[in-house]
Amino acid sequence: MKYCAVICELNPFHNGHEYIFRRAREVSGCDGLIALMSGSFVQRAVPASIDEYSRAECALRLGADIVIELPAVYAVASGEIFARGAVDILNTIPGMSHLVMGAENADKPLMERIAHIRASNDAAFSAALSSALGDGLTYARALTRALSEALHDVPSDRTEALLTCPNNILAISYAQALAATDSRIAFVPVQRAKDETRYSSATALRSDITERDEEAYMPPEARGIWRKEKTGDLSYGFGLLVMAALRERPLSEIAAAPDCAEGFEYKLKALARSCSGFGELMSVVPTSRFTRSRIMRICLQTLLGMTRDMQHCGYANARLLGVREDAKDMLRDLPANIVIGKRGEATVPSEHMRCFAAERRASDIWSLIACRPCDFYRRLLVVR
Repeated sequence: MKYCAVICELNPFHNGHEYIFRRAREVSGCDGLIALMSGSFVQRAVPASIDEYSRAECALRLGADIVIELPAVYAVASGEIFARGAVDILNTIPGMSHLVMGAENADKPLMERIAHIRASNDAAFSAALSSALGDGLTYARALTRALSEALHDVPSDRTEALLTCPNNILAISYAQALAATDSRIAFVPVQRAKDETRYSSATALRSDITERDEEAYMPPEARGIWRKEKTGDLSYGFGLLVMAALRERPLSEIAAAPDCAEGFEYKLKALARSCSGFGELMSVVPTSRFTRSRIMRICLQTLLGMTRDMQHCGYANARLLGVREDAKDMLRDLPANIVIGKRGEATVPSEHMRCFAAERRASDIWSLIACRPCDFYRRLLVVR
């Protein structure tokens, strides 16, 4: 059997996701499509709009054969760690031949050149990046400048155009992870659909889904699940828990968060105690070196008890969320590190139980702020 993977969040599932699933099958010629999907929290370090099983059901009804949960320790990490953790898991699956992702500009040759530069720790590039950071640029701007210098034979506007789009940047991180692991999996960026009457990004849908015609941007099956399962605004409850963690946890625990560095824990804790709420905190704490997205990750990582070593310990256990009824035979190809049900927890190595515990904690916290019962050990979702 030959498998193709799409790494996704589906928050919420929209027509663009269905398009990528369809294109993934077309370009790979695969026997089975596996969605590796973020769980209770997404990479922006906020709670998912609906629970992971409902999003998995959308995926299974609209193109995927199997849905596996990307562990929280990677799902709420920087782009490089997010990609590396996902690729490490995909590398364990026999028959995995293609990784397909949507990109604003599917410039595969340039993406692979950039990935090679970053994966090889090129000395000139590293020096240029350090220099740009020393000039006070944000990491994103420093990276763009350093890569433009390294790719001296490529017009700078071509490089900059590629690096200003979030899906392009994530695609490059996937290519970098594949190169760094000497993976057999083919890197396949696909141009995202541009018909604005049918396709919208998940970001746009989250921001004004009440004002848009949902039917124009979400497949009917996904729209029905969304309307049934959406939780409303989870930011208030989430903010309370984060503020409590920042105020009460010792500095050493905040400092241990993977994205924390340079003594930033002192500033973050002091402001958490002086600010009246999470919204005020996030309005005053960002800097050029510590962007809002990075600070959000530090806050969530602290809440979930994640530490730097957890992202680099080789953790590759991931929960199986669901499967199509007609694809059950494919489950025989899944390796032992894919955790199936409560009994599957016994397969997690003892040295990695902290990572698995963070996954369970993420699920429990999401259910608390969404006012839902704990559902971590729900039965395997089977869609007919």
